[in-house]
Amino acid sequence: MAFLNLIWAKIIWLFSWHTLVSIFGIVFALGLVVIVHEWGHFIACRLLGIRVEEFSIGFGKLLKQWKGKKETLFSLRAIPLGGYVKPAGEAYFREVEIKSDDEFAAKPWWARSIMVFAGAGMNYVLAFIIFFFVILFMGMPVNDPTKVPTVLGEVKDGYPAATAGLLAGDKITSINGNVTNNWKDLLTTLDKANKENLPEVTVTYERDGKATTLPITFDETKKLGIVVEPTYEKIGVFKSVGMAAYQCYYWTALSLKTIAEKIYHREAPDMAGPIGIFELVGKGVHNGAEDYFFLIALISVAIGMFNLFPIPILDGGHIVFFIIEGITGKRPTEKVLNNACGVGAVILIGLVLFATYQDIGRLKKRGTDKAAITETQTQDTQQTEVAND
Repeated sequence: MAFLNLIWAKIIWLFSWHTLVSIFGIVFALGLVVIVHEWGHFIACRLLGIRVEEFSIGFGKLLKQWKGKKETLFSLRAIPLGGYVKPAGEAYFREVEIKSDDEFAAKPWWARSIMVFAGAGMNYVLAFIIFFFVILFMGMPVNDPTKVPTVLGEVKDGYPAATAGLLAGDKITSINGNVTNNWKDLLTTLDKANKENLPEVTVTYERDGKATTLPITFDETKKLGIVVEPTYEKIGVFKSVGMAAYQCYYWTALSLKTIAEKIYHREAPDMAGPIGIFELVGKGVHNGAEDYFFLIALISVAIGMFNLFPIPILDGGHIVFFIIEGITGKRPTEKVLNNACGVGAVILIGLVLFATYQDIGRLKKRGTDKAAITETQTQDTQQTEVAND
């Protein structure tokens, strides 16, 4: 009976509104990023005079197919998490037979480089457009703590603030009798309490217009576990353009710098695999339109950047071979290219497996942390009951 109840609970969870919205959010986000990437290849083919045999949205079982201009077949397939563009005469090695001037292999190395680069380029264009509209309508975060109200954006589970009963949206008005007009006042007061090694602080907060005062005992971390609610200020169109471009640069530079530092210090880089990405997007869709689309922009930047890595089988790897061809005047042989792509495939599979391993590790750690928190809370409750008895 318990097993049937468990199965029924899983079925209800699977078809709950929350789960369905998460699935839609994942499909839309990843589908949009991939389709835009392939659309970049498609547009480049059109501009460079390369005939496209097929442009597929999704992969797997064919659902519908129709013929567009210039004999291109447009396909709609069952799994909407991908897509591909198939140029006529797509070959990268020396021994290819060229049948017409509108084939991919017939074009000079620089034209093929542009076509291959266009996919990642369109990912950056998508990210720029999303960043622009999010910044234009939402504004830029205020970084000056003296101008940020003391409203809590997040209260982390397992920390003293959550244990005491504080919630996101609460506004802290004073700590130990010191009025907190802004986030800097709050941080200054907490820092003073830590320097004086106080075991607890008395916090007054407002919720739904009602003021409440309660003591909060520090744990070994000496942190309450609270995060500020971001405050935004509106900026104009031209400044939004500049900030959108800066966001594309910033997240790319930060990612490359982080990877380089990890390699330099011989540390394993933090990576998100399929599980991590699905979880991140699934949660992001419930955090509001601005956060969700900002997340899509970040994923688009990551996909564009990753595809330009000089790894054989990726777009960046093909561009390296094209540049070598431009310098030497010779294309790689089929054997050399196949061997290089084989190595690239092994690297990619290794990266995916490693990222998935990290995803599973994070899930296990989160489960262990939650279990530890639950056990601690249970022990505290039992101790309180014994004391009361």
